Amino acid sequence: MTTSTSSESRISKRWRAFGPGLLFAGAAVGVSHVVQSTRGGAEMGTAAVLVVVIGCLVKWPSFRFGAHYAAVTGRSLLHGYRLQGRWVLVAFALLTASILFTTLAAVTVVTAGLLLSLAPPIEGVLGSVGIGSDAGQAAAVSAVLLAITAVLLASGGYRLLEGLMKFVMPVLVVATLVVTAMAIRGLGGSTLTFLPPVDDPASRTMMAAMVGWMPAPIDIAVWSSLWTIARAGGRSMERRRVLEDFDAGFISTLVLAILFVLLGASVMRESGIDFRGSSVGFSNQVIDLYTTNLGDWSRPLIASVIFVAMLSTTVTVADGFPRTVAALFRAFGETPRPSDGVSDVTSGATRCEGSPAVYWAVFIVGAIGAVAILTFGLARKDGITFTGLVDFVTVTSFIAAPALAWFNHRSVFRSIPRVEDRPSRLWYAWSWFGISVLGIFATAYVVERVAG
Repeated sequence: MTTSTSSESRISKRWRAFGPGLLFAGAAVGVSHVVQSTRGGAEMGTAAVLVVVIGCLVKWPSFRFGAHYAAVTGRSLLHGYRLQGRWVLVAFALLTASILFTTLAAVTVVTAGLLLSLAPPIEGVLGSVGIGSDAGQAAAVSAVLLAITAVLLASGGYRLLEGLMKFVMPVLVVATLVVTAMAIRGLGGSTLTFLPPVDDPASRTMMAAMVGWMPAPIDIAVWSSLWTIARAGGRSMERRRVLEDFDAGFISTLVLAILFVLLGASVMRESGIDFRGSSVGFSNQVIDLYTTNLGDWSRPLIASVIFVAMLSTTVTVADGFPRTVAALFRAFGETPRPSDGVSDVTSGATRCEGSPAVYWAVFIVGAIGAVAILTFGLARKDGITFTGLVDFVTVTSFIAAPALAWFNHRSVFRSIPRVEDRPSRLWYAWSWFGISVLGIFATAYVVERVAG
């Protein structure tokens, strides 16, 4: 009895220790998995698994360095960027500004589409006030979701984010595992492919979009470092625990990405179903991936789980951008020394980065911009399509990935003074390999687009 209780206590203690890694997973699972991985499986078959695995493995060091830097220095990656020169902060700020509105719009509109699928009466209410199109309804619901997100963040902050993830991720992983195990029995014929169709321009764009957000855009490494600091709450951090937490979250995103690819390949590619152009139509198709295998009885349950997963992604993204911009403002005004952060850890303190006033100003501006994109972009007949919006955001992240990976590499190997506090030689070599692969692919893609 004592042994059993002790074992349960250890498991409970280990589970409570998880936090920022789960937030990373929550931010990653959204568009990259629910949308892009499923599309990849439907369009390329099982060959998309190779794209997913390569995308995740070459970016793993870059993501991990965010948690590592925070654990060692007590500061975010932006501190490491500042040590490399203000020009690095400027480059990161420009990238953040270029994708803030579109990224928030993309994740929110997917969540809105799921909510409309989950609660059809909402369509009737919106129709009664003159909002009849799918895109218009998605934009209206997105505005409401962002308002709810603001209330959630104001009332719960970091602890709310962590609590959501500890509920959502296990349920989503188990549900997706069960459904995939049932669906892969249908794999066969043209679905079982091993190499992506690299000779097809459309497939190359699809692969670039998948890798760009697989399992997430690299700028989320900065968010991860900020969440790590927020969880520490002024206390010193144990590097091993922090990295275990991150690796667990990262591996869960890789597994989920593979599962969504297999779902797309086994259900949508095998049946020849094409993706719909609206977020509502696409959301219904994603839910159908599950219910086709589990039965109609599971539709409300599955729709609820995926909606909560996407809502969690929306909340983490809506928190990540303002948190980062607020920290950017502070970093621009600093003249740090490499030893600044390390001395903080020694004294048992982490620094709060960023002003709450800046945080909420950026949140409000970002929300207004995202809703404007959905209202004047997706809702117009001659505007951008839902998949076009997603591809724009993900391809932009794909092109920027090599530079951000290089910034992160320099932060941990040049901005951390003591060699013993830096990542191992294996991570050093792995990081350079990833930077090289990302650089070659991004350059080839840009050259092809310019020349074509």
